[in-house]
Amino acid sequence: MTLRHPSEATLLAYVAGTLPAPHGIVIRTHLAVCGACRDSIRLATALGGALLADAPPAAMAGNALERTLARLGEPERAPSPARIPTTVADFATGRWWWLGPGIHLMPLIRRDRQDARLDLIRVAPGVALPGHGHTGDEVTCVLEGAFGDETGEYHAGDVAEGDETLDHQPVALDTGRPCICLIATTGRLRGHSWLARLVQPVFGI
Repeated sequence: MTLRHPSEATLLAYVAGTLPAPHGIVIRTHLAVCGACRDSIRLATALGGALLADAPPAAMAGNALERTLARLGEPERAPSPARIPTTVADFATGRWWWLGPGIHLMPLIRRDRQDARLDLIRVAPGVALPGHGHTGDEVTCVLEGAFGDETGEYHAGDVAEGDETLDHQPVALDTGRPCICLIATTGRLRGHSWLARLVQPVFGI
């Protein structure tokens, strides 16, 4: 059972389309397995639509009607349904890079124009990541296993969020399997150990 959800602010940003693309992927992964958050998204979307309906009309381009009429004869293009990736196998199509004993990273989306990136991280049971802080937002969805840090425990489907005020040292819980997480970050990590500071420039984290 999923117990830890994205914050209301994050869900609203997702609905509004203002989240960086990597963060949106993490939230979409959680939504695929969390009915409660899907209900929240539907409500937020309906409220947004109601606000738009009450908003004053905006001026349109002078040729808007002509362009619309010109498209009436075009064949309808129905979007093909796409399954939302939710498993490690869905995401793990690249190479695992060694970061330290029991710790591997697979970059999925390199740093974009919003200074955001998306990664998979795999940590062996009982292994702790180096302690670190952040210079921006971080959103994590657990795909397999579980981890704990100063903010609590997170299991498969759970979402953890952090910002520049978070200093923590996540530890993979001993569930008998590695903890594998989908992580979106903006900014850089602030490593507290020599290992963290060593791998930061190599992998751009």
